[in-house]
Amino acid sequence: MDAKESGFNFLGFTLQMSRGAKTGKWDPNVRPSDKAVGKIMAKVTDLTRRELTCIPLDDVVGSVNRSLRGWAGYFHFRNSSLAMSKVRNHAEQRLRIHLRKRHKVKNWKAGHAKFPSRDLYDRHGLHKLPKVPGWKTVHALV
Repeated sequence: MDAKESGFNFLGFTLQMSRGAKTGKWDPNVRPSDKAVGKIMAKVTDLTRRELTCIPLDDVVGSVNRSLRGWAGYFHFRNSSLAMSKVRNHAEQRLRIHLRKRHKVKNWKAGHAKFPSRDLYDRHGLHKLPKVPGWKTVHALV
């Protein structure tokens, strides 16, 4: 199998060779696999389902945060920004839906206004997934 033609999955990552936009040289593209992204999104959906509105919100957010931290700790590597963005948006959306059901806000638009993204992080304590690729974080520390 040639990694330049098609990628392969290994330990939850998709590995593929691709040409760099600036230099045109072949570089490894290592990102979380679609299956890994799907699993964490399903986990977040399960942790924020409607039946859990009777459980204290801190417990719901705490369990979501534990899952997100663990997933990001493993997959925050190289070209993971797009995957992190997908998971971050899904977690925000699911927590917002959970809050809408908890507070009986029926309208999607009203729920978005009542529970903006900033409040999800500042007021409710949702874990913020990194936006910067893992390799930039490592080099910034040196």
